[in-house]
Amino acid sequence: MKTRFISIPGLIVLAFLGCSCSGKVEPPADLRQKLTYEEMMAPDTSDTAPILNGYFMPSENAAEALHAFSGTLRIPELAMKTEPPEIEPGIINGRITQLFPGVTIEFFSDQGYLVPVVRDLLEPENGSNFWMIQFEPGRVWSEAGDKGFSRASFPFMLTGDIEGDAYNGVATFLYDKDSVSQLRYQVVQQSSPYFIKNFFVAWGHVPVEYHPDTVSGRDRLVREFGQELSDRIPWREWSELEASYDPAWFSDFDSSIDPALVTTSGLVIDGVVFARPSRTPFGDYPYPREMRHGVWSVTKSMLGMVAMLRMAQKYGDEVFDLKIRDYLEVTADHDGWDEVTFGDALNMATGMGAGSHNIDPNNILDGYITGDEESYNAWYLAPGLDNMLAEVFKMPSYPWGPGEHARYCDRNTFTLAAALDSLLKSREGENANLWRMITGEVYRPIGIHHMSSKFTTEPDGSQGVPFLGWALFMTVDDIAKISMLLQNGGRHEGEQILSPTKLAEALYQTDQRGLPTGASNEFGDHSYHMSIWHTPYAGASGFTTSVPEMHGWGGMLVCLMPNGMTGFRLGNGGTRSLEMIEAADRIRPFAAGK
Repeated sequence: MKTRFISIPGLIVLAFLGCSCSGKVEPPADLRQKLTYEEMMAPDTSDTAPILNGYFMPSENAAEALHAFSGTLRIPELAMKTEPPEIEPGIINGRITQLFPGVTIEFFSDQGYLVPVVRDLLEPENGSNFWMIQFEPGRVWSEAGDKGFSRASFPFMLTGDIEGDAYNGVATFLYDKDSVSQLRYQVVQQSSPYFIKNFFVAWGHVPVEYHPDTVSGRDRLVREFGQELSDRIPWREWSELEASYDPAWFSDFDSSIDPALVTTSGLVIDGVVFARPSRTPFGDYPYPREMRHGVWSVTKSMLGMVAMLRMAQKYGDEVFDLKIRDYLEVTADHDGWDEVTFGDALNMATGMGAGSHNIDPNNILDGYITGDEESYNAWYLAPGLDNMLAEVFKMPSYPWGPGEHARYCDRNTFTLAAALDSLLKSREGENANLWRMITGEVYRPIGIHHMSSKFTTEPDGSQGVPFLGWALFMTVDDIAKISMLLQNGGRHEGEQILSPTKLAEALYQTDQRGLPTGASNEFGDHSYHMSIWHTPYAGASGFTTSVPEMHGWGGMLVCLMPNGMTGFRLGNGGTRSLEMIEAADRIRPFAAGK
């Protein structure tokens, strides 16, 4: 990890390039020392680094906005200023990484909020730009020193065109009824990358075009945004939890993890989120509820398993026993796929892959990317569903059959995605869409209004199949709502959304158990089943269990506790969970149940 001292007016902040955390640092509440009217109207900035995030938010003397905002902003594509000075590599799959994406985005203001009309990932206008961008709701207000202008700020997320990592930023501008200042932005937090080789922070001060206009369908959008706010899960400060219980119970909550690598962590207890602040090297992230986390392989559970459980509820649990070859054209030059089921793919037990043949001891991660990087990347970068499947079916078979040993392989989950899409179309017609099914039949009913994911890009430019194994971008609110659905047996407000029998199996509430991973702790061997990692645990009461967990590249962790709580940690610091589990057990002993 590199460190560098970055000077900020009157302060020195030790910014960890590659970290997600620092101590809480805020600008003076009663003074606007940065991003003043004069600075925002100037054509350039003298700042040589990001500034404190707090300067992007209202000062203490802020008042309501003087103007309504309604219309489009056109943000130009320009090179980002970064530290270190260059993003490495500079070009990935023919796309340039140093460029901020040029996009046109429509906003409207309402009740002090600045709301983007489009809430999905946006492609840059220049097809050679590596980054996609997603905008989230921000704020509008006014300050006395702005000479009759109003202010706005909003959070945003960048992500590579096929990656699963997220780069969170914040932006601000001044505006009146028909003009805007420069746009100031900075990117201050990121999750672990795959192709990008260095952690970085970025900033820019750029001209933008404002085209005032009436937003089409504004009344409907206002109602929908109001419902979105109403459906939010209550949040409480982490300090409230520490005040209610012995603070020593939480001292090791993120044990074995460098605090500088944790963005946020917390517990969901009885429908309430208790969360630590979302840390960045430039102070707490000012929009923690809007921050989207690239959760990488947590997607396999929150999207892949959820999709399977929804299909099982719709069509019967026998969908787990359907054979891949009956729904996809298998082009492999061997017969290893003949008996592979949908369930095998979810269990990482297809019997396909290029990893080690050693099973004594077994290691579920044998051959995961390492030693197979060339074929992995050929698949990962292949354009479109058919080309990606062709690369999948080039994998050799192991000397054992499906369902016998677990080998972690993203291509298994991707193959399942294609098979589930084919199954859905066979039952509901060619216009059926796997992503629409999941969002419309699972996410929206539980109060998730905007979830973003990535998809195969088809030759005609259309959106293809969601990957299911990575590239889901979630807020803490999203994580809490899906976890609560799982903890409630797949039932929400009286409606059974997910198969209760298969979900109970996934959570080890039946006699069914998964396959060994090769890892263990002092309480026993770890296992893997239905995209869930299971960690053995024995509490002080003598109650023993296997805690279901979701893991993502770099340090994404979600734990479904036996007492109905959910623990989460988001950042770049690994997936050790025992201390988190122990804290939940102390609050509400597992032996007492939910």
